[in-house]
Amino acid sequence: MRRSVCILLLLMMIMQSFNKLGIILAFRINQDYIASALCENRDKPEMHCNGRCVLAKKLKQAEQNEEKQRAENQQKAHVLFFCKMNRLELTGLIIDKGHLRFNPFYLKFKPSIFVNDIFKPPQEFIA
Repeated sequence: MRRSVCILLLLMMIMQSFNKLGIILAFRINQDYIASALCENRDKPEMHCNGRCVLAKKLKQAEQNEEKQRAENQQKAHVLFFCKMNRLELTGLIIDKGHLRFNPFYLKFKPSIFVNDIFKPPQEFIA
């Protein structure tokens, strides 16, 4: 089931990419009928149109449809996101650094069992 869905989606993408090729192939297959029944210049055989006017119209119409779809997709893609910005409250975290001689973080920080043997917090350098 999954494989058939993947193949179907792949074929749809390929068909979309090669729609002009499909139009040209359909024209080549039905060129005699198009030249005799649908061609605008069928009463002027000296122009040797052979239905190419119909092919040109179909290709132009396919190009216009493609441009229209691109414009619609671009319009859908331009979405604006608005979000409420929350302000960060720092009033409790601001510490007067003039009274501290060292960073209080080192009082609670103990990376291992041997903290008393190896670890010594940096001292404030007084110049």
